[in-house]
Order: sequence, then C-alpha cells, then structure tokens
Amino acid sequence: GSLGEVQRLRAIIGVGLSADSADHGGAAAIRPIVAPSRPRAVGSVVSEASLPCAPMRQRLLLALFLPAASVGEDGVGAGLQEEAGEAAALEAGKARIAYVTNAWWPKVDGAAITVMGHAKYFASQGHAVLVVRPIYPMDSPLWKRALETGIAEEGAPASSLLEFLDYRVAGLRGGGFEPAMDARDLSLVEKGLAQWQPDVMLVMDPDMFVLDTFRIPGFNLLMRQPKPPVTIATFTSFCLEAVLKMPEYWWLRFRPAHLLFLQGVAIAYGHFDHVFVNGRLSLEYLSPLQVLRGFEWQPLDDIKVVASRGVPADFCIAAPAEECARLPAVRSLRARPRGSVAYVYVGRLSYDKSVNELLAAFEEAVLDGSGPGLLYLVGSGELELQVRALAARQPERVVYLGQVAHSLVSCVLREADIYVSAAANETYGRSLVEALRCGLPIVTMESCNMHVENNSNGLLAADSTRLAAQLRRLLTDHQLRAALSQNAVEAGRGGPGVPDAQMLRAVLEARSRTLADVHRAARRRVWHPFWSVWLWLSVALDHPYSATALVVAASAVVLSAMWSHVIYLWPTCGMAPKERVTQPPRKHA
Repeated sequence: GSLGEVQRLRAIIGVGLSADSADHGGAAAIRPIVAPSRPRAVGSVVSEASLPCAPMRQRLLLALFLPAASVGEDGVGAGLQEEAGEAAALEAGKARIAYVTNAWWPKVDGAAITVMGHAKYFASQGHAVLVVRPIYPMDSPLWKRALETGIAEEGAPASSLLEFLDYRVAGLRGGGFEPAMDARDLSLVEKGLAQWQPDVMLVMDPDMFVLDTFRIPGFNLLMRQPKPPVTIATFTSFCLEAVLKMPEYWWLRFRPAHLLFLQGVAIAYGHFDHVFVNGRLSLEYLSPLQVLRGFEWQPLDDIKVVASRGVPADFCIAAPAEECARLPAVRSLRARPRGSVAYVYVGRLSYDKSVNELLAAFEEAVLDGSGPGLLYLVGSGELELQVRALAARQPERVVYLGQVAHSLVSCVLREADIYVSAAANETYGRSLVEALRCGLPIVTMESCNMHVENNSNGLLAADSTRLAAQLRRLLTDHQLRAALSQNAVEAGRGGPGVPDAQMLRAVLEARSRTLADVHRAARRRVWHPFWSVWLWLSVALDHPYSATALVVAASAVVLSAMWSHVIYLWPTCGMAPKERVTQPPRKHA
C-alpha cells in the first residue's frame, strides 16, 4: 500500500500499552481446541464445583413479555422502604449480577467478546455473576467453523464467582449462524434466575429476545418477587432497520405488523429501570421513544451513554509475527500483485451486515478497471455461498479467506490497505475500531457511524452507489490514500480507558440510585389491547405441561357435561331418531 506495513506498524507500536490495553477491554483469551466440549444440561447452573477439574424498533419478543403489568402488581410498594434502607449497605457490599445474553462462544462476534469481557471483569472485582447464555447444537455451523479454525476454548471459564445458566437455541436464521432461543427453555431460565436471586439483571440486546420468543427471560417469575432486581437494557438500537434486511422477517414489511411491533418495543422499554446505549447516535435514536405506562404514553427516561465497549491498544501487535506468517490468509494477501490495493472486510457474511451490498458496490467500483483493487473477505455466514460464487467468477478481484480466529484477525489487517464495510446499522462497530488500531483507513456508510470522520481517517457513503464511488476514488487517488492512512494511525490511538470498568461503575451507580428511590415502580402498570392480552396468555409458555394438562382437564369436564345432550340430539347414521312405536298386545288363539 501507499503506507508500507513496516512504517504503519512502527507508528502503531509507538502507541505503547495504554490503560485500555489490558485484557479487560478486549477479546477473551483464546486457546486452540481439538474438539468442542459436550453442552451441559439445559437450565443447570454451572459453577466451579460442577466442573470435572474444580464462563425504534426492536424485537417483538421483549414487547410481549415485558408488558408485565399483569403479574404481581399489587404489593410492590411493601418492600420499597426496606429496599431504600438497604441501598447504602448494598453499595458498600458486592452485587449479584445476572447477565442475560444471546451471544456466547463459539460465536465470537463483537457482542460476545464484550459480554465475556464484562462477565470476567465483574467477577474479578468480587461480584457474583450469573451468565444466562445460549448453548449451540453440535451440528451448528458455528461449531464447524470453530473446529476448522481452532477459534477457541471458552475464554471465560466458570469459577466461584462466575456461574452459568444455559438455554438451547435452534433454527436456521442467518443460515444457522444466528439461531434463536428455544422458547421451551424459558421456564427453566425463569426458575434458575429466581433461585439465584440477583439484585441486578442486565439484558444484552433485549430486542432480539423479543423478536425470537416474544418474551424476555427473567421478566415473569423473577419480577414477581417482593424485591425484584434492578433491570438494565444494554446493546440496544437500530434493530428494525437491520432486521428488515433479513429474508426471515418479510412479515415486518407489512404496515400493520410494523406498527404493532413498534408499539410492543415501546412497551418493552418502559419496563426497564435503565437503558444503556453505546454512543450518541443510539441515544438520539431512542430518545424520542414514547413508552406506555398505564394508559398513557410517556417519554423514555433513564437512558444514558456508557462506553462499555472497546478494543485494546495493543490489539494489532499482540499476535506474534511468526504465527501470522503461517496463516493461509496472510500468505494469500502477501501473494497479491505488486502495487495492488487490498480492501478487506472482517465479520459475519450476512444480510444485516449488508455484505450483499458490499459485493455489488465493489463490482461496480472495478467495472471500468480503474485500478488494481482486490477485495478480501474474512468470516462466515448465510452469504458465504454468494461470496464464494463471486470469488470463483472474479478470482483476480475477489478472494474469500475463510474464517480466521479472532486472536489472529490483526494478522490479516496488518497486510491490508483499506478496511471496507457496507453495514448501516452498527450500534458500535468493533471491526471498525480494530481496523483503526491497525492504522487502516475505512470506507463505510455514514448511517450509524461512530468512528470515521469523512475525508480524515476514512470515507463515508450514503448508499451502495456512493460506496462504489468512494472505493473507486481510493483506487486512483494515491495521495488521498496516504493521507487517510496517516490519520487512521492517529485515530487508532484513542478510545475509552477500561470499558469493562466503566460498565461496572455504571451498573453499580444505577443499582444504588434505583434502590434508593422510594417511588420506584418495580412492576409498572400498563395495558395494551394486544400486548397485554398476549402477555397474559403467554404465561402458559412458562408451564407448558401444566398448561396442557389444564386444557385437557377443562375440555374433559366440558365434554362430559355436554355428552348426554349431544348424543341425544346428534343424528344416528344421518337419520333422525325413530319415534317409539307401541306394539298392540298379541292375541292368543
């Protein structure tokens, strides 16, 4: 590239190890594995002792479950004064934090990395943590990729302070790379959470739970308790825009379903005590949201920006050069023609990441042969076949590098010249920050952008056509490419101090403030003509066998009461009942 690898790495190494270079803010420690361990029993809490050698517009699901005004609304205030009195003591002590997540190893994306980092850090600070996490079926493509690339042994093992409550996921969403929670495990999760008795419950990406199961784990049985936990929604925003790109959710394009979904999301958010977002754009997106409380729509309060996500400052130099040199993806990049420009994308190959739009934009950019540009793609997902097909059709332009372990992603970024992404709904965009850490200028969409300043450390585009134009521009303008590269090196030196510590501080502050509020509405009263009725009916999902038995018993009682009446009136063999005929007495001779 215009700024050679050696020059760029020297500039990056000059950053040194700042406060956020600790393991807290980055990926979980990753070690190679030979085979995946067998998933543990669903619904069981896993601790150190149980191990053999002793880790607006959002989802329909949450909306259905969260309008939980119908459960245990009376008697809420009985314990509020006592809770307020205990607030100071709780602050001085340690918290019990339940962390409900829909992403975990072996799925290693930005959200999963962040949650694993949070959980480990919370436990390292002496707080008891229960992670409610998905376990993936053994035939999941996630396991297949983990074995092929040696992605990881679980980076957050169980300990005396870090326990796990597992639930199953199923389905072929995103080609099997984005399975949904199995609703049959909701009752197990509810019971496990209630038994563990957290005083804080964080729900990562609650809109996704709403979309998947119409419920939020923990918002039924747990919230009926006299002292329900402080509830915090995290990693939220831009759901509907991303979901509409996924073929599975075609039904949300119909206006009635669309509007009903938005109302469900609004009701759901109103049941959280606090909402943490990743940045200013997410805050501006959610701030106008009106939530239903009682029969009245009110502004969403207690929403704040928490810098809970980050990438270590030494991310780009952590992987040893010798190990990088053995990586097939690195050898492929180094074998490209001299003077060519290497664009790279790292992440899920999916519709919600707009990878199909990225491929179309790149094809348009190089149609006229304006420059020697090559697009390298790293990752896996439902669009992998489409990527492979384009790479087979244009091998001199598009190269699919397969899946690369996250600990070695920096090896690929070191060899590239420009990072490119067409994702327009990123709530944080970890891959963009990783690219900046490696001194790569970025070409991406202006929507939801948190990290790129146009014409400074990258270029922004309003749509895929403009994206193609920006890609073409960098192929021919060598001076611009060099200037953007230098500015990207400078931009890559910034970032939050220790994101995990900032998240913990925000959680503890939210807990203290909420428990000290004598007017806290732990279970807010709401009524909606659809969602409230559905919530009442959906409680049967928590007790499927009992509900089935009750329905069968009630049906038997009703049928028994009606049986004699029905059997008398119902025609026999299609003929009316015969009238009784009185036979005259027989005469004897």
